[in-house]
Amino acid sequence: MSIASAPLNMILRHAANVPFPIFGTVATVTQWARHSSRSLYPGIGWALPAIVGGMWFIWPAVDPEWKLEMGITKASKTADEIKEISLTFDEDAQWAIANAHKTPEDFKPSVKDLQVQKEMRRGITTTLENEWDTFISRAIKPGEDDDDDDDDDDDDEDEDDEEEVDEDEDEE
Repeated sequence: MSIASAPLNMILRHAANVPFPIFGTVATVTQWARHSSRSLYPGIGWALPAIVGGMWFIWPAVDPEWKLEMGITKASKTADEIKEISLTFDEDAQWAIANAHKTPEDFKPSVKDLQVQKEMRRGITTTLENEWDTFISRAIKPGEDDDDDDDDDDDDEDEDDEEEVDEDEDEE
């Protein structure tokens, strides 16, 4: 035993004799903890599920004010705060909201719908094509290659077209 560890051993020997409730001394508690830890080792895998399961039952019983005080949860919005939130809708959305509950007899088409109907009677589809082009430009993000399946389909169609051209040349 070295000179440096001698005072430590003496402190531990004296600490072992300190009284401890229920067990008698600290030495008895230490001996019991060593023995118990050996028998707990096989069940160590159940520690996390046991904690989660325990909290599942305990957490709802915890006082909501305490949760707010500790900063674990946020205060819910009051009715006045909710009223302050304003939503702005574009013209089409406002029209859709106004006409959503109406029956077909009460329904009045919008100016845009009337324009599209007139064009469709004449066989003109420019308004719908413009809407579709606008939709496509908003939907496509440069750099993304999400349309791999469409590219494969295009390749298959190109191969089919080449085969048809070859067959036509063979017939001549």
